[in-house]
Amino acid sequence: MQTSSSRSERQRGFSLVETVAALGILSLAAIPLMQLATNAVQNTGRLEVRLLARTTAENALTRAVSSREPIELGLFEGSEIQMGRPFEWDLTVYPTDRPTLFRFEVNVREEGRDQILARLMTLKGVPAPSTASDTASEAEGVE
Repeated sequence: MQTSSSRSERQRGFSLVETVAALGILSLAAIPLMQLATNAVQNTGRLEVRLLARTTAENALTRAVSSREPIELGLFEGSEIQMGRPFEWDLTVYPTDRPTLFRFEVNVREEGRDQILARLMTLKGVPAPSTASDTASEAEGVE
């Protein structure tokens, strides 16, 4: 005859089948969590690249717009490194309907790739060139 103490000793812990079943269920739940974590890391990396590309675009546009050199129409290209990542940019200066207003557009992509990661556009006005009649009327007003 078995005593109650020997029965309780046998019922301690989980059986091998219960343990294997629990591990199987746990692994099924862990797979989607791992995929979710992997996707989050990949998305963070993509956002970082786009942020660095936008910074590159802002830098190129700021340099072009703040330059005191006369504005030249056309396409200008360059490259820049942000946090160890190389980016290529192209800046295009377009005329507008107004002769004293120019449109600047910059596109940025990772070096060696075609996908545009950042695109910015701005306008810059320049003073109208003074004409001979303007100069003469200014001189008359001074005297």
